[in-house]
Amino acid sequence: MKNALNILQFAMDMELQGQNFYASFSDKVDNPVARKMFQSLAKEEKRHYDILKKEYDSIEVNQEWSGMEDLEAYKGENIFEVRKEAEDISPEELKTSTSDISILRMAYLIENDFAEFYKKAIENTEDPKGKKMLETLYEWENEHRKVFYEEYQKAMKDNWFDQGFSPF
Repeated sequence: MKNALNILQFAMDMELQGQNFYASFSDKVDNPVARKMFQSLAKEEKRHYDILKKEYDSIEVNQEWSGMEDLEAYKGENIFEVRKEAEDISPEELKTSTSDISILRMAYLIENDFAEFYKKAIENTEDPKGKKMLETLYEWENEHRKVFYEEYQKAMKDNWFDQGFSPF
């Protein structure tokens, strides 16, 4: 169970760092879609931390994974829905500054690290309940990774065109 506790402790630390990152940068980005995504993800990473803490405490007491059958109840708003809301925002409001591009890239890298960590943790967990829980967390983080990658790519291309330049 020591391995499980180590995995969960590291994951809890990562989720708190993610929450802090999104909360601190949500008011620093110019793009309203990125701002809403960051606000949503700050809450989401807090929920992930709560899930991990609950499981950590359960393992400490019971010496086994609980499996948290109600894991889906912890899932926050779908980040794709946040992006869909952007369709109602005028193109002028959606301009992305170069600092936004750097922040979006950092967010993508954070989510990439989370997804890769959970993928490795799954490989190093033998308990079926533990694997299932980590697989769910992997799926959530992988979804975030995809969204940020797409937003980063879009911001880069928009910025190129705004500058009258395109490498293609």
